[in-house]
This record gives sequence, C-alpha cells and structure tokens, in this order.
Amino acid sequence: MQCFRSPNHADCSEAFYKKEVENDIHTTPSKTAEERRKMIDLLKHFEEEAAADETSLLEEDSDDDLASQLESIELGVASYEDIWSVLTPTQRDKFLAALNDPSSDLAQQLLASEELEEQIEGPWWERPSETSTTRGRRYGSNPAMMNVPEAALKASAGAASSGPSLLYNIFATLVAYAYITRYLSTSSLSSLSPGEPERAEARRLFSTLVPFLTDKKSKTVLPSLSGLITDLWSRFEPDTMSPPFFAFLMQDAEKLIRPSPIVSISPSFDTTALDEHPSAKALFAFSDIAGLFERKKPSAPSAVAAKLAFYAARVMVTPVQILTALANEAAARAKIVEREAQLNKAPIETTKNGAQAGKPRIEELT
Repeated sequence: MQCFRSPNHADCSEAFYKKEVENDIHTTPSKTAEERRKMIDLLKHFEEEAAADETSLLEEDSDDDLASQLESIELGVASYEDIWSVLTPTQRDKFLAALNDPSSDLAQQLLASEELEEQIEGPWWERPSETSTTRGRRYGSNPAMMNVPEAALKASAGAASSGPSLLYNIFATLVAYAYITRYLSTSSLSSLSPGEPERAEARRLFSTLVPFLTDKKSKTVLPSLSGLITDLWSRFEPDTMSPPFFAFLMQDAEKLIRPSPIVSISPSFDTTALDEHPSAKALFAFSDIAGLFERKKPSAPSAVAAKLAFYAARVMVTPVQILTALANEAAARAKIVEREAQLNKAPIETTKNGAQAGKPRIEELT
C-alpha cells in the first residue's frame, strides 16, 4: 500500500498537511485543552526556528514576541480562532508564507512533526493490516454498509447492457469523495454529526464537484476519463488544486474502484454480504456518502442515497475485467498528470481569461 507521505507523493502530501494546519488555525472549533496546547507548541516552535534565521519570519518592529501576545488569552479555554486573532497581520502572513513553501526547511519541520501526524486521521481505505505498523497514526473505520435493493440490481443489469455507461460518473464521485475525506481529515464522513459545520461543508463540496449526484434532474453522463478530468478539475476553487494532488486523488479513486484480485469473474447479485464483495471498497464509499446525505427522519432514502444505491448496483453487475481496466486506465492517467506537472513548473500567472499561465492546461493533461 502506498504511503501518503512517500517520496513519490511529497508535493501533494505536503500541500495536504499544510492545508490541514491552516484549516485548524482558521476554522476548527475548540475541542480539548491538549489539542490547543499542541497547536501552541507548533506556533512556538515556528517562532523559535524563525528567530534563528536572519530573516526571522515572525520578527516584528515592536519588541513584543509570540509568548507575550499569548499571555492575553487563557489557553485552557481559547479556541483556535482566539489564538489566531492575537497574531498581528504580519505574523499571520509570514506564518502562512512559510506554509505555502513546503520546500523550506521550517515548513518541512512543521509538516513532519509527530504532533501534527497524530492529529490527522487517515482515510479508512488506507488502514494497514493488523500485522502492519502505523507509527501511532489514526485511521478511520469502515462506514456502515448500505442496502442495495435487488430491484436496483435488476434495473442496473438492464441499463448496463442497453443504456449509457455511468462508470465515469461513478469514478468522478469517488475522486470527489477522496478529496473531501482528505480535505476535512475525517473518515468516515457519515460519522459527522448533523450540527457539525464539517458535515454541511462536505455536502456542499459534493454538490459543487459532482452536481450530477445531488441534482435530481441532472442528465450528465461523463463520456471518458479525459472528460471526467476536464469537468471535475474546473469545479475546484482557484488555487486549491495542483496536478500532483489531483493525480494522488485519482490514485485514491483507483484503489476504491479496483476489485479484489481473488474473486469470481462473473457479476455478483448477492446483497447479503456486501462487505465481502469484490468491489466492497467502492460500496463502502457509496455507503459513506449516502450516510452523509441521510435525512433527519429517514422514513425513505434521500434522492442522493437512491442514486448511490443505483451506482452501487451498477458496480456490482459490472464484470471485474471492466472495472480493472478502468482502474488501470486511471492509474496510467495519474502518472501522465504527475509527469506533466514535473515538466512544467514555471511561475503561475493569471491570464485575462482566468487561465493560469505557466501551468499545464487541463486539456493538455487529457
């Protein structure tokens, strides 16, 4: 199993961890005094390292330092927003500037800290086997498996033979799922409580990235992997997606869609043991999303859950050879995206039409 922080994925992993630190400071609600103190330790460590450098990233014209500024708040009850508010604008800018340069020595030290590593929860599909070591990192648990009605299986079998292929819609949904899970550092998404802001944010992101999933009237059918990349990439907020990170998310989705290697080659209609199905990972992902969109009073499944049940049925009736071919295609395309990114690292400039010059256009990657 590939490690999220392996050398081959340094760019995307560093950007991901950087985003998590910044999000914690900006938006994470107050949880425990221990967690707040860990963040303070990181900030103090940042100041100590910066002070040793002649440019001193946190140096101010005044004689006030971070320690004296933090004396104005009670760390035992302060939220991350309270902590962030006591920093001067210059300190905030310089702190974020260091995080925006993952190649700097200081950023490397911050991103590699054991405290940060232990606070981030890895996605459930990366959880090692019981015999593997995790070095203290936490991983999410498998989501509760959804029910796939036999009627959906029969309908999917007929649609698969005569209707348009939905496999690229399904794959795009898995890419979006991987992004949202990692962006929120929450696994599983359905474990988020209804009142948590992260739950509302996750639902919003699905509606933004894969609107065909949440729009009842949508008739969008993605025609190819190239079309999938073009469509999905365009839906991310500016400057939030890089080629290495997108390639990494495609590899996540590839792992989720790839069937288990030791299975029957015939489509399965068994709905009694879905956690043992060759496509169990994809089914778990659909189940997690369905749980995220579950109604407060689930007397009937939501429209999103019903569509996901149909997606699950479509995967279950698709021969493993086809799913394996899709996974192989995605893995190959992810390598192309990575290679293009490595060959084109010119400074980013925004053109008049909003495109970013100096970066490979998505049309070139597809």
